[in-house]
Amino acid sequence: MKNMVVSLLAVSVLAFAVVMYLMIDRSALSVSLFKMFGYRKKEIQKLYLNGNFFVVALGALVGIPLSKTVMDLLFPYMVSNVACGINLTFSWQMYAGIFLGVLVLYGMINGGLMRRVNQILPAEVLKMRE
Repeated sequence: MKNMVVSLLAVSVLAFAVVMYLMIDRSALSVSLFKMFGYRKKEIQKLYLNGNFFVVALGALVGIPLSKTVMDLLFPYMVSNVACGINLTFSWQMYAGIFLGVLVLYGMINGGLMRRVNQILPAEVLKMRE
């Protein structure tokens, strides 16, 4: 069962990274336009990127315990034909680690996209706008 748990964890992290990348990437053109109009980096982060942070943080804060509760209810039915003993309890450190992992992954994706946005030339922004 360890291999299945590790593969599910890897796929879920990958899916989260792709969704976060697409969510932040959708605002890349607008961020580039604001940059072109002379807004500073901190102002752009307040307008676009920090709003996503609070949604992700609140979603993780609510979603992690909720999904754990649902999986605790469904897990016995999914593996009813497998004889194994798995400790399904999470300590508060595990919840904190998962929450921190979500925020760190969000920060890495956000930082990568901001570097990409900073490299976009004003001429490219105007071409994309058409």
